[in-house]
Amino acid sequence: MRKPIIKAIIRTDKADKKTGECPICIQIRIDGDKKRISIGEKIHPSHWDTDAGRAIGKGYGNLNKMIDKRKNDLEEFCADTIIAGYQLSFSDIDKFLNGTKNSSFYDIFDSVMEIKKPKICDDTKYKYDTLRSRLKAFQPRISTSNIDVAFITRFDNYLKNLNIGDGGIYNHHKCLKCIINEANRYKKAKIEQPYGKDMFTIKTPKHKTVFLDEEEVIKFRGFKSDSILSNTVRDMFLLSCYSGLRYSDLFSLKVSDIDFNKGIISKKMLKTKHNIDIPMNSQIKTLLLKYMVSQKSNTKIFREVSNQVGNSILKEIAKECKINKNITFHVGRHTFASYLVNNCNISLPIVSKLLGHVNIANTLIYTNSNINNLKSVMSNVRFG
Repeated sequence: MRKPIIKAIIRTDKADKKTGECPICIQIRIDGDKKRISIGEKIHPSHWDTDAGRAIGKGYGNLNKMIDKRKNDLEEFCADTIIAGYQLSFSDIDKFLNGTKNSSFYDIFDSVMEIKKPKICDDTKYKYDTLRSRLKAFQPRISTSNIDVAFITRFDNYLKNLNIGDGGIYNHHKCLKCIINEANRYKKAKIEQPYGKDMFTIKTPKHKTVFLDEEEVIKFRGFKSDSILSNTVRDMFLLSCYSGLRYSDLFSLKVSDIDFNKGIISKKMLKTKHNIDIPMNSQIKTLLLKYMVSQKSNTKIFREVSNQVGNSILKEIAKECKINKNITFHVGRHTFASYLVNNCNISLPIVSKLLGHVNIANTLIYTNSNINNLKSVMSNVRFG
């Protein structure tokens, strides 16, 4: 398909017999065919520049602005449609002009996020920000009419070509589906949901839980650096291993959340909004005291470090400790749960409560995650 030619013209064949004024139209040519759209204004041919497609003379500034706006809107819509891989038709243009296909998806995205952001934690905000950045890189301009199964499929292939892991792709689709749902819910736009049965199905990734064994935790604890930030990130990761706290809850942890008399960490989890009580052992107390000296009760215990920077530092520490695993802050939480289930024989309901899981099924992934424990169990399995 050739690029459509869009130009402002006057209809001299429709000139008013008394005044000589002619209707102004935006003419669109697509592969030899043309469509003329009236803008509801008239002008005398003597005040019209045919080549420039503009009014000439004094007093026509606002009219020219209107003409430019109509042309620019049409040009942007046509460009978005073609970039998205669709065949542009006059029917599409009619729908656009009738107001059913004139919204920028990025404007809708931002509008939904203004409502969502106060209700979600920083980790979740980062996922949505990353989704928006990747969508922009994939297709700089997207109208709401572009969002369909074909578009989602192309975006999915784009993500796969970036070598993003299955978990990352899953999160992108989950967030995009949510944006579309909430755009409809908040009446920001009317977008047909492309996700669902018999449409584009989000594939749940196979879950492989990464955790550290006891020896690896000791290696991590023994790491020392000249960098205060690296040492802080190390200690925060260790606190996650000892307590099961998420990254978001570590950074929001305040002095007032710690009760040394009762030996309890009490706080509301940012992700689930549920309250949790975690008993403190000696390792947790020692680590917290190191950072709580002279701090006021309403202050945060740890300095702010982005999840991305923190995870990058953790990977450097793991490399230095010769731990060949993909370490992130969440691995600390996995380590805590796996150790309790597999090494301490703590029951799943108790581990689930310590993790703040609403559904115990979420805790089942830690059952027998240690291959050595599985070997030990199987060695005692004999029939007769």
